Amino acid sequence: MTPMLFDVGGSELLVIIVLAVLLLGPERVPELAKKAGRIIGFLRGVANEATDTIKQQLGPEYADLTPGDLQPKRLLQKTVLKDLQADLDDIKAQVDGLKQDLEGQLSPIKGELDEVDVNLAAEVADLEAKLKGLKSQLTSKVEETMTPE
Repeated sequence: MTPMLFDVGGSELLVIIVLAVLLLGPERVPELAKKAGRIIGFLRGVANEATDTIKQQLGPEYADLTPGDLQPKRLLQKTVLKDLQADLDDIKAQVDGLKQDLEGQLSPIKGELDEVDVNLAAEVADLEAKLKGLKSQLTSKVEETMTPE
């Protein structure tokens, strides 16, 4: 992809050059190109100087500031949200540490609960078997009593 200069792509720049040659003549185009280069260099210098002045006045925390960063959305992301993200990362690390601590403390309890669950299941099965036996005995006693002699 062709680099863009002042939002002018490669094909657009070629059209401008061809028009300049046709309108101004091939003799004047190199001279005008030199002047345009000087003007662009001067404007870049002014922009860099203004950026350096702004950085110097804002202080060291804005040392990596670029002109594009002066857009409100980017400035907010680079300053406020950057600090908030660091705070959120710290909180997340603390929560993860607490989670690991709790899991470590709850692991033995979980093992004990699993053991209790197995024991309860065995006791329930034993009680069901006894209940079935008692039901069988009760049924036979009821049948004995109901049967006429």
